[in-house]
Parts: sequence; C-alpha cells; structure tokens
Amino acid sequence: MEDGKYNLGLRIIHWLMAVFIIGMLCSGLYMKSLPVSNEMKFSIYAIHKACGITILGLIIVRIFFRAFTCVPPLPASFSRFVINASKAVHFSLYSLMVLMPLSGYVMSSASGKKIKYFFHIPLLINQNKDLANAANWVHSILAYFMIFFITLHILGALKHVFIDKQNIFKRMI
Repeated sequence: MEDGKYNLGLRIIHWLMAVFIIGMLCSGLYMKSLPVSNEMKFSIYAIHKACGITILGLIIVRIFFRAFTCVPPLPASFSRFVINASKAVHFSLYSLMVLMPLSGYVMSSASGKKIKYFFHIPLLINQNKDLANAANWVHSILAYFMIFFITLHILGALKHVFIDKQNIFKRMI
C-alpha cells in the first residue's frame, strides 16, 4: 500500500464501477420515462441488462479484492461518528451494488425476458408476473437508495477536502 492509497486494482475497479453505476442510474431513469411505444426503450433495456451483469461480476471481483488486500486506515483525526458513518455508507453501497443487479436479474428471469450478453445467461426463475412486478418495484426503490448513498459518499468526500482540509481523494486516485 503506497502512501495510504488503496490497492491499484481496487482504485481502478472503484472508478470503473462509478462510471457504470452512474450510467446505469441515468439510463434506468431515462428508460422509465419513455413510452412503451418508443422502440429505443427496448434497445436501452438490452444494454442496461448487459451492464447490470457486468456490474455484478465487477462487485464480486471488488469484494474479493477488498477481502484480500490492505485497506488504508482513515485519518486519526476522524471522530468515531465519522468512522461509523463512513462504514455505514460503504456497507450500504456494497449491499446495493449486489442487490440492484440481482433484483434486475429476478425481474428479467421472472418475466421470461432473455439477457443478451457475451455468453448465455440462464433464466433460473420460472415466469411469474407477480414476482417480476415485485422485483421491478424493489429494483426501482433500490435505485433511489443508490442515488441517496452515492450522494452521501460524494458529499462526505467533498466535506473532508473542502471543510476539514484533508485530501481523502488521494486514497482512491
């Protein structure tokens, strides 16, 4: 671990996932706003689902990296409250990064709608309209939680830089 930085692999996967997830949230909100009659809606869905599978793979790799690499300590000046808030936000983000693609998979599988990817993604759940609707609702709610926790994550980092004058970004750049 160089100068209190995260492992290079974790830094790369952090920023790669940040781009993917923000893109997914934007595309998801945009898709929801399109009428069913808009043909572009279903093209976006196909890309959205493929990116969701990619994110699920990346979060598995990320959790593996995180479990087997050293995490740089937080600055000694951080209060117990700030440390606990940081841990809670990170735990929530990791949970959402797993639950969002899983709920999307359940929605597609229970709807009987294939997921186009580089390889065959089996639909392991029998068609079930009620389950598909429930998964759709959960997926949508989780998206708003994701937006909330990403916002907290960014605001916390900005607070440390501009108010506390501690360049916490250097850990992840």
